[in-house]
Amino acid sequence: MTWAEIKLKTLQLMFSNETAELTEDDSNTEYINAMPGVCNDALSMVTGLIPIRGKFILVLSADAAEAVEEDGKLTLPVNPGAAYQVKLKDYCPDFRALDADEIYQDIDGTHRRMTEYSVENESIFVVSGAAAETVTIYYLRYATLITAATEGAAELNVPREIAELLPLYMASQLYKDDDLSMAVQYRNEFEDALQKLQSAHRQRPVGSGSYRNTTGWW
Repeated sequence: MTWAEIKLKTLQLMFSNETAELTEDDSNTEYINAMPGVCNDALSMVTGLIPIRGKFILVLSADAAEAVEEDGKLTLPVNPGAAYQVKLKDYCPDFRALDADEIYQDIDGTHRRMTEYSVENESIFVVSGAAAETVTIYYLRYATLITAATEGAAELNVPREIAELLPLYMASQLYKDDDLSMAVQYRNEFEDALQKLQSAHRQRPVGSGSYRNTTGWW
């Protein structure tokens, strides 16, 4: 969903208005101006319960002479005597936490879950520089903050099912001084939808692996 779609849906909830376009006027300017902060509160809450992930690639290359940083990727030279300390927050501005079960390595033609590494201070990834390999780190991330300068056409970098919850929360917060009963109703709908989404999220296969049927039903 785009930022404009989220703002429009929020106003439709607040004013029972089914207009297809977002039009700013004296009746809604105050609400629209408050929407970025309220949306960020909702994003922080929801993504804290339903994690979203980012991807960072670390390459140890025998051909590299020095460290080279690209978007989402860091290449380091192989150095048998080195233990590289990679500060993930320096390379991933949206870094929230490391997911220890979602770190993989490609080495000697094999792709596998990585088991030999260490982490310092929750966000410093330490890896040996002894051999050429590629390490893929899937980390828990924050959603991109919404600001007054965010374009209406901007897509929120969260799954659609999360984006669709935001107008309910936003309407509940923005309208509580105008119609408390309606605000409470929207907040209850938000909490109910969030609980259902959490339940569905827990039932999905997460991470990676292989699965074998042991029931005989399929």
